[in-house]
Amino acid sequence: MDGPTSGLKDWYVLEFADGANLSRPGIYEWVIEGAGSYVGKFTHASRPLKEYERNVRKIIQGRPYRTKKPKAFRPVHVELERAHREGRKITLRIVENCLATDLTSRERTLIKERGTLNGRHRLTSPF
Repeated sequence: MDGPTSGLKDWYVLEFADGANLSRPGIYEWVIEGAGSYVGKFTHASRPLKEYERNVRKIIQGRPYRTKKPKAFRPVHVELERAHREGRKITLRIVENCLATDLTSRERTLIKERGTLNGRHRLTSPF
């Protein structure tokens, strides 16, 4: 799927905290050099591995976020695309695994500790 208009080959580094993996529900963190970090939760690996890439690809290609919300990219999507375009380091860190019933509380705790890009107002889409 990487082609001349995608621009996303090897666009981030994937790291795992000790004991963390993608086979069980857990918490991930995008660390964007010069911008901060975004904390999220996943029950399936496709959340951190594919959905963010899809949205960054849409920004690069000038495509809308959603049909009815074309410019509603979240701040983390815009920051990821901007950092990629500017050649800054982007790291996707799988922070920990936890029970699915504990995901929301763990996510909230880690957002308070380190989620500098969580909850910010939407940034203007670059197109």
